[in-house]
Amino acid sequence: MSGSITRLAADYLQCSVNGVPFAVMGSAGNHGRKFAEHDYPWRDGVWIEDMGKRAQRYSVRGFLVGALALTRRNLLVDIAETSGTCLFVHPTLGALTGWMVDFSWRERDGMTGIVDIEFAFVEKADLLGSVVTQALTAAVEVATLAFNAAAADDYTTTTASSYDYGSSVTSAGAGVATAWAAGAVAAIGSPAAVAGSVAVVAGNNGRYANGNVSGTDSTATASTVLSGMAAALVSADAVVAELGDATNAASIAALVLALTEQVRAALCDPSQQIAALVTLTSFTPVVITSSAPIGGAIATVQTATAMLCRQAALLSIAVACSTYEPTSSDDAEALQQQVAALFDDEATIAADAGNTATFLAMRGVRAKVLADLSARASALPSLMTVTRNAGLPALLLAQQLYQDGSRAPDLIRRANPVHPAFMPTSFEALST
Repeated sequence: MSGSITRLAADYLQCSVNGVPFAVMGSAGNHGRKFAEHDYPWRDGVWIEDMGKRAQRYSVRGFLVGALALTRRNLLVDIAETSGTCLFVHPTLGALTGWMVDFSWRERDGMTGIVDIEFAFVEKADLLGSVVTQALTAAVEVATLAFNAAAADDYTTTTASSYDYGSSVTSAGAGVATAWAAGAVAAIGSPAAVAGSVAVVAGNNGRYANGNVSGTDSTATASTVLSGMAAALVSADAVVAELGDATNAASIAALVLALTEQVRAALCDPSQQIAALVTLTSFTPVVITSSAPIGGAIATVQTATAMLCRQAALLSIAVACSTYEPTSSDDAEALQQQVAALFDDEATIAADAGNTATFLAMRGVRAKVLADLSARASALPSLMTVTRNAGLPALLLAQQLYQDGSRAPDLIRRANPVHPAFMPTSFEALST
């Protein structure tokens, strides 16, 4: 009997809930939208009010088999009775996060070691899919580590013989790095960075301080945030001073790669991180070519150092993109195109310079970042143009468009009206 049961289980696909496996016999789904039906006296027909997307509900039938069948049944009972979400892995639906509800089980008559189970699973509403997003973020971080190592190695290899000429060449390389680093320090202390830093403070800080921050810090205050930015400025100034005193290629490479991460860490808003770092990717020093050996060495070091600085900015941009939360599919696609162009241009320069390792690492980071942004874009609503004959209040428009007045702040941020009570007659908003 046990052998036939084992063969029976092998004929079915495998599922799991929080790692507890079972064989699935059948599945069904229930999808659609929520509607409220309004029926009025002396009116023909009804008025249907669209109340948004309905929860994704799945029905699953399966069985547990073998010596551990009862143990696994008890584990599934514990999962069903425990508060919070669980991870459901299905052979055709994939990995889903949600709640297991209406769990029931039954032991077959006259048979031991086999338990039939049936439950419903309600998927948690998550536009970006936390499981996929976390995996893509991790892939970006791994790729940036390889990019970091390759850029530093290619820089030290390319400039090794040039730095042998002595202090004049070293000063030239440090001078290029210091000039570029001044832009990084300016980005941290810019008015936009200071204003955007308030976005992590809980409360209504106005439409211009919302930024792209995913959440607020309940312990943060305006004074603590500004103190943190002041400390970041002091730290960045210290790195610039160290760059000016650097005496070899390894020191310059380490300090340059560390500075862009300091810029990213100092700015709490990923959109400001990207904007600040993008300005550092366009750095091009004035390089005077010379036929003299020492003049050629200086030109080589200056060119290679500028290339390293731009690559460091791109590396931190990739990390910032993994934490950036697009507001629409159009937003994600625009960032995708911008990042792709930046990486393509710099990858071509690295290939022309013969830095194969950096070129390959850069292409790897580019692929991971674009895959991450593509996944986000495909799961987000697009933009539409809203047109009205007169300027209406944002609350009214939010109710008209989404049947949800709490979405008025998003409309205000996108339309940027003089006053929220008088929205523009034409502006862009999310389609759903």
